[in-house]
Amino acid sequence: MLAIITLVVFIVSVAGNAQNPPSLPIWPTGFKTDATVTAFDEDNQPHPHHSVFYYTYTNKTTSGRLHGQERHDHFGYCYGWAVDEPSCIILITDNVYIVARNLCCIAMPGNFGVPIHWLTGATWLGTEQIHGKTVDHWYSHDHEYWSEVSNLRNGVRYSGPNFKTPRQFTDYDVWQIGAQDPTLFHLPKNTDCSQSCPKQKFK
Repeated sequence: MLAIITLVVFIVSVAGNAQNPPSLPIWPTGFKTDATVTAFDEDNQPHPHHSVFYYTYTNKTTSGRLHGQERHDHFGYCYGWAVDEPSCIILITDNVYIVARNLCCIAMPGNFGVPIHWLTGATWLGTEQIHGKTVDHWYSHDHEYWSEVSNLRNGVRYSGPNFKTPRQFTDYDVWQIGAQDPTLFHLPKNTDCSQSCPKQKFK
C-alpha cells in the first residue's frame, strides 16, 4: 500500500512539474564568463577551445535603442575566418565583426547581441544534471539552453547553430555579474572594419 501511495505522489509531482514550468531565465544586464566551446564544422569535426564571453545590455548603440552587445574572445580557433590566426574576437554590436591581428571585417551585417529576455516563449524540457549542477533545460527555435535551478541568472550550457557553425556547444564557467567596461565593445582604433569578411571555408 505504501508503495502505491509513493508511486501516486511521484506521478502527481511529475505531472505538476510538466504543467508548471519554472520562471524563464532573464540574463543580467552585464556579466563576464569563461567558457569551453566545442564548434562542429561542415564535416562534423569538433573544434574544442577556450573562450571568454562579455555581455552588456545598453542604449549606447548606433540606434540609441536598448540592445545586447556581445564580445567573444576565442583562443585557438576562429571558425575559418582569420587566415593563419587561430585566435580572434567576435564582436556583436550593430553588426557581427571579426577582429584578429590581421583582420577586421563585417561577417554578418545588421546583427545586435541577444536581449536579456531572449528566451521569451521558450519551451521547458525539464530538469537535468550537468557538471554536478541541477539545471533547467530550455528549447527555442533550434537553440537549447541550460540554466542553474538554484540561480536562474547563471547559464550552464548553450547549444545551437552559431556564427558559421551548424552546431555548437558552449559550457559556461561561473558568471561574474556586473557592469562591463564599454570599451570592450569598441572596434580597434584607426582600423577600417567596414568591409565584408572574405569568404572562407569553415574548417
